[in-house]
Parts: sequence; structure tokens; C-alpha cells
Amino acid sequence: MSVLENLPEKIGGWPRTAATEAAVAFTAEHSPEWLLNHTVRTYFYARSIAAAKNLTAGVDYDDETLFLATVLHDIGLTDEGQGPNRFEVDGAFRAARFAREHGLSDAAADQIWDAVALHSSGGIAPHKHTVAALAHFGTGADLFAFGIEEVDRAVLDAAHEAFPYLDLRNNFHALLVHQIDEQPSKWAPLSYVDAVYRKHRPDNPFPGLDDLVAAPVRPE
Repeated sequence: MSVLENLPEKIGGWPRTAATEAAVAFTAEHSPEWLLNHTVRTYFYARSIAAAKNLTAGVDYDDETLFLATVLHDIGLTDEGQGPNRFEVDGAFRAARFAREHGLSDAAADQIWDAVALHSSGGIAPHKHTVAALAHFGTGADLFAFGIEEVDRAVLDAAHEAFPYLDLRNNFHALLVHQIDEQPSKWAPLSYVDAVYRKHRPDNPFPGLDDLVAAPVRPE
């Protein structure tokens, strides 16, 4: 049975297509429960924020595309989405491939790539396209309560009841740090990834802002 069966009425529905059904099963198979819950909440928050901004599914954005972008947005933190890049980029490649494998158009897959790759990029994602903006807003609302006042309170409460938080922030950071410990190429300078890693690995070997500023502009 899908984790989205028997949802509370207040949380609303979701786009039931072959691709979205497969995405839920795929994310559930490869993600710990706390991460799966986060990705699902992100969709419902993103859709609620869209409504608060007077954006309509089917007119201003495609709901199936938004669903795939949100439910798959952290697949780069799983073994299935692993690669040599920061987790958002690895996840973007895997999510876009998943979309194409399940019949979505190249245009939709490209939007999903953007949304997943940019979901942690404040100041950039909101200006790309609506799907990327909504995925970014939904993620930020769930992880850091950014813009949480735009999420309908009934949706917020129902989502937390149906998909518990399960110490998301600490679990998320621990997994991200573990990935970079195992594969340093996944670090990215002066980024969210960098900020998390420095918090938990203060003696890390990567150059910080002071080191980058002090570096010569050309070889001696």
C-alpha cells in the first residue's frame, strides 16, 4: 500500500499518475522514513504555498511535475542517487532520469532537474520557473520554517500528523556529513553543503572564505 493512502482530508489530494505512484514507491524504497516524510511534506507545503500566492495547478504549474520534483528532491542523499557531485546535483540527474523513464517530457524532466538542483539555493530558485520556486519554498518551509506562515495551518498540522518529523534536521545533517566524509568531491565551497559540513567538522581540510580571499589571483 502506498504511504499516501488514506490521507487526512485536510491535507488534500495529490496527482495520481503512474509516474507519481512510482515516485512514492521509489523514494520509500531508497529513503529512511524521516527523509521520505520530509519529501512528502514538502509537496503538500509547496502546493499550499502556491495557493497562498494565487497560483493554480494546471494553469501556473504542472502538478505532476511539482510532485516528482518535491518527492524526489533528496534522492541524492540515498545510495540510489549517489554520485561525485554535491547531493542536490546528483539528485537532479537521478530525478530527471526517473521522470524520463516514466514517460514525462524532456521539458518536464528539465524542470525537475532545475528544481532538485536548486532546492537549497536561496535567491536563485525562485527566479528560475514556478516548479523550481515552489519546490524551494516547500523545502525551506519544512526544514527551516522559512515562509511557513504561507502554509495553511490545517495542511501543516495534518502533514505533521500523517508524516512525523522524526528529528529531520539532525538526521539530515548527519547523512550529509557522512556523504562528504566518504566522498570529499561532494563538498562545494561557500554553499549550504559547506555550511553544514563546517558546523559538524570544524577541523575539516577544505578552504574557507579567509583562505580563498588570501589565495593568489595567479600562480607565483
